[in-house]
Formats: sequence, C-alpha cells, structure tokens
Amino acid sequence: NLAELWPSAIGLARYLDRDVPLRGKQVLELGCGLGLLGVVTARDGARVLCTDYEADALAFARYNALQNGCRDVRFRLVDWRYPALKRRYDAILASDVIYEARNFGPLVALLQRFLARGGRAFFADPGRSNAVPFFALLRQRGFTYQKVVEPVEWEGRHEIAIYVIKHHSDGRPIS
Repeated sequence: NLAELWPSAIGLARYLDRDVPLRGKQVLELGCGLGLLGVVTARDGARVLCTDYEADALAFARYNALQNGCRDVRFRLVDWRYPALKRRYDAILASDVIYEARNFGPLVALLQRFLARGGRAFFADPGRSNAVPFFALLRQRGFTYQKVVEPVEWEGRHEIAIYVIKHHSDGRPIS
C-alpha cells in the first residue's frame, strides 16, 4: 500500500536523525513511499532527491515534504533498472526494498554507479530471509556492510535491521 508508513522507514529515519550527519550532503532516497526519510534528512540540511517507481507515492511524498516545510526536496519517477540519474550521491537511502530477487541486481548496479566515493548507503529491512542473497551479491560486487538493529514500536514491536553499506575499496567517511 502506497499510503502506509512502514516500520523500516521509521527505524531508518530515527537512526539517520540520531547517528548520521547529512547536512550539506547529496542524498538519494530509493522507493520513497511517503517520503519520511527525505523529510527527516532534508530537515537536517541534506539536499534530497526522493525517487519512486509509482507516481502516486511521489505525490504523497511531495505533500509530506511541503507539510513539513521542506521546500527544496526534489522528486523524480525512477525505475531502478534504468535509473536516469545524473550525479553521484553522498548517501543513498532505502527502506523495505530488498524483498524481490529481480530487483537485487539493479539495486546493486545503482549503488555501483551512483554512490559517491566515500559515500554510504543505508538500507533498512524488517528481517526478511529472502534478502540474504542481496547481501551476498553486494559482497561479490565489492561492497561491505555493517548491520545495526533499531527497535521500533509501530503497530507492534519490530527489530529493524539497518545496513550501512560502503564500497570495499573506499575507506573515507562522508563527513
């Protein structure tokens, strides 16, 4: 459902707001849904591009950004298989996107192409077992990651896995 707030987005938004300084950074949100991550990072001073495959999701995200005073957030319809993006990003954010195996290759290719040197990707997942092959593919393509668990109380208790992803050859931090 496009108009639903997912625990993974809440967990990642909380983690980013608390632990990841993104002021002045270029941020790309994949599968933005309601745009929570874009709003939180824009309010922290990031320059954000929210993307989704669904035009309706972008409309919800745009509305939420405006309601939260985020006037400079940009929105774009993006297909991960053919991402018409023009720059590299200091941070790439995604929550609840690693559940369909057909998207794993395009997502990893997108990270390879659009994650800036020294940048990090932050992916949140509610602990789906079918996400395991995604992380194997990441490692094969030269990425490393650390997992942090963020507890979320939202329509029940959830243990959200936050994956902080970087390219193996890239030890420089984003801040």
